[in-house]
Amino acid sequence: MRLPLHALAFLAGIVWVESRPALEYLAATFPLLIVVAVACARFGPRLAATLALGIAWAWMRAAIALGSPLPPELNGADLVIVGDVVSLPEVSSGRVQFDFAPERPVVAGLPTRLRLSWYRAEEVPRAAERWRLEVRLRAPRGFANPGGYDYEGELFRDGIGATGYVRGSVHNRMLGRRHAAYPVLALRARIVERIERTLGDSPATGVVAGLAVGAVERIDSTQWQVFAATGTTHLIAISGLHITMVAALTMLIAQLLWRLPRRHLPRSVRADIVCLFGAAAAMAYALLAGFSVPTQRTLIMLLVGLSATWLRRSQPPSHVLSLALIAVLVFDPHAVLTPGFWLSFLAVAAIFVGVGSLLEGQRPLKAFLTTQAAVSIALVPVTVPLFGSVSLIAPLANLFAIPLFSGVLVPGILLAIVCGGLVPAIGELLLQVVASIFTACWPLFEWAAALPGALVHLGAPSVWQVILLAVTAVVVMSPLPAKLRAPGLLVLVPLFWGAPDRPPEGGFTVVTLDVGQGLAVFVRTRSHSLLFDAGPSFRSGRSAGDLVVVPYLHHAGVRRLDMLVTSHADNDHVGGVPAVERTFEIATARHGGVSPQVLAPATPCLQGEAWFWDDVRFEFVHPATAERWGNNNGSCVLLISGQGGSALLTGDIEADAEAMLMARDRVPQADLVIVPHHGSRSSSSVDLVLRLGARYAIVSAGAGNRWGFPSALVVDRWCAAGAEVIDTAHWGATTVRFTSAAGVARPSARRLEHRRYWHSTTIRAGRTLCRGTSPLAERNSPPKQMFMRSDR
Repeated sequence: MRLPLHALAFLAGIVWVESRPALEYLAATFPLLIVVAVACARFGPRLAATLALGIAWAWMRAAIALGSPLPPELNGADLVIVGDVVSLPEVSSGRVQFDFAPERPVVAGLPTRLRLSWYRAEEVPRAAERWRLEVRLRAPRGFANPGGYDYEGELFRDGIGATGYVRGSVHNRMLGRRHAAYPVLALRARIVERIERTLGDSPATGVVAGLAVGAVERIDSTQWQVFAATGTTHLIAISGLHITMVAALTMLIAQLLWRLPRRHLPRSVRADIVCLFGAAAAMAYALLAGFSVPTQRTLIMLLVGLSATWLRRSQPPSHVLSLALIAVLVFDPHAVLTPGFWLSFLAVAAIFVGVGSLLEGQRPLKAFLTTQAAVSIALVPVTVPLFGSVSLIAPLANLFAIPLFSGVLVPGILLAIVCGGLVPAIGELLLQVVASIFTACWPLFEWAAALPGALVHLGAPSVWQVILLAVTAVVVMSPLPAKLRAPGLLVLVPLFWGAPDRPPEGGFTVVTLDVGQGLAVFVRTRSHSLLFDAGPSFRSGRSAGDLVVVPYLHHAGVRRLDMLVTSHADNDHVGGVPAVERTFEIATARHGGVSPQVLAPATPCLQGEAWFWDDVRFEFVHPATAERWGNNNGSCVLLISGQGGSALLTGDIEADAEAMLMARDRVPQADLVIVPHHGSRSSSSVDLVLRLGARYAIVSAGAGNRWGFPSALVVDRWCAAGAEVIDTAHWGATTVRFTSAAGVARPSARRLEHRRYWHSTTIRAGRTLCRGTSPLAERNSPPKQMFMRSDR
């Protein structure tokens, strides 16, 4: 039992470091950790030594990874660099994205690995090629929202020191090929090119490339949604199951080949040679996969098991799993940041620890069903907190998918690759056969994904719900009689009826999401929800709706939207709307601007329209019926008033519309204001700012945007009026709660409350652009001369 405990202690130390918001304060304690580890190993509890060792190892690796950030003078600078393409380029929607390793020393302080995008590239770079490129770089950065993906964490795990894009320039040219320097990468690229050339635009192309060399970026978003709904995502890339199958098939073939010549070798020697063949096949396939975490775990476990056979020493399954865990963490302690790490090890642990005794004496089919059910149950306590959802049909879908992928598709693809290297025509024929099999089966996956309740979004579970899930998994998988284990499933009930965090009657919550240069605001009352805009779409083909709004709404436990308001038709406000409408039922919709771009039937938002939800009043204060405004000035302006205060959502109105509102006395005081037009100089006029008397003014704008939003003039204006000015670029998603008992609460910043040490050091999380000093009653008192500077 000592080895599993030490593995868990080592893991605990690493997890503790990886959950820290900063590493600076650990620097002074690093020598002490080494002393504690040595002292405990020699004189004290060795588990404490292992824990300290895990902390020291994770801190040291993290400090090395953060050691070469992009210098501030290079952030946004244009550079001409020479280097190598060190990844399989991803081509989609007129964009090619790839990792680039620049030569050193080209520019002092340049990170060793960059992630570049090239729009409308005349020539698509290929893996293992050397290029000279003119690029514009920026420090790694991503959106910061509840339920959203941590893109900065992905860049950190991949060793990316900066992102950027290739500029159109005469400097851009390919200088040669570097296949000798990157032999495995070049081989993977050739295999992908052969697959794409043979299969073309077949729906199976991306899946076959993913199963062949782990190139999952070629699978389109619709297919990913189907795999997620059926709980079969783990089968798409080269998984541990596939590697195990490859090793087993290779060993079986080796045994058969040894029997053909009837060579008389000792049985032990034949067993050793068969083990070598299996290990070699597993290592080769893991390299083709890019050596991901699941492949690392499987490869290490296979090597440990085969080594035990070689040395004629048996190892208990728990020790094999523990050795694999320690080896993976030593190789890459940042692996704990990936969902695949937890899913991979917990699945195997469920098979070894929880299912082993249950499988004794069972027939193969029943054993397979038992294992599949146990693994599905064991992973629920992890999948729900990580993804906020669970596939109810995953156990049944995997009964069909696992044999299809591991027994048919993967062997067929590998056979096609091997044959293609010897006789290309046979390899192409086999690829087409495999693609035909997948295409024929694909409608079954789509049918299963479309079943009601196939994928249930549960929202963000509370701590007690996660504990209940873990207890359920332990009870159901325990070696107790079935009559005692079955009631354990009742513990799952609270997970489905647990209500999300909702304001009290008369209160409401306003969440300004971090969508970069754009706007998306979610408003919730006791039993209703409203979405005001949905952020932009991007040149990559994705949108803030896919990346931010939909994940946040799932995280918040939203099932339907009572109203969708698109303030006007600019892309930075409506680009994400299609993704929202594909995902959620929308009861009613309103639009402003000159041309609505919403799929659901929508009517114009008109001045004077008002309604009550849960004792909270909503009213459109702009535009009026007969007014003919342009797109920005025709934006919907929504006032929300509750017992705890009021908020004004302004869209992109500018000075003309603001003047009209002032002339008609339609501007009330508001505790919270979403600053008009992202803080443009053409908006936030003096009279409007003074009249509103806001306590908090939130600017939704992208960091380093090309328009320079928010304008320093506008920020000064709000600050002088006593407002605390907040921007989503520094705060991430910003939540303001209005409660009937306590009034308006101080906003909370996603970047501050969920900060990790790898997040951008160029962002001062939670920093306000200024803090207001005047109480609300005195908001209109600053003399007008304080604001008299040019608006344009």
